[in-house]
Amino acid sequence: MEIEAVIDAVRDFLDDSGYRYEYNAERQFLQLGFKVDCKLKNVRVVIDFTKLGFIVYALPSLGVDKESMPEMMKFLTMANYALLNGNFELDVRDGEIRFKCWVGTWNIDSVSGEMVSEALSVALIMIERYGNGIAAIAMGFSDAETEMAKLQNDAADQSEDEGS
Repeated sequence: MEIEAVIDAVRDFLDDSGYRYEYNAERQFLQLGFKVDCKLKNVRVVIDFTKLGFIVYALPSLGVDKESMPEMMKFLTMANYALLNGNFELDVRDGEIRFKCWVGTWNIDSVSGEMVSEALSVALIMIERYGNGIAAIAMGFSDAETEMAKLQNDAADQSEDEGS
């Protein structure tokens, strides 16, 4: 599928859904903001277009300093283990954290709104799920094992609630 058709399909979905965004035609990416339900509060989403597909990046406004970097690397590595779609990335040069979700379009005829919605949803859900841990570690209030244990306990509690 041609890159221009992919861009048009993503823009059509965003327009039809009422999202406000900025598009950079020269560099072929767009960006928009979302509020998330965690301590991070706001996330910038960048959708980058390539010849093979598009990438959705969710970037919290909170970065990591050198002191918190080892714990954040550990936490994000633990978070990435067994994720089915997407992954967290950490730029060790400047402390930027992002979640990346890729959608391949090179072998399909069209991009559906469902494809775009799913990629956005996955990125935002992962930020919401891991955001409190990211914030606690970045601020130096906690460590990777403690934050991962909280997530596992929350999942177990939720599983018990659903089973009763």
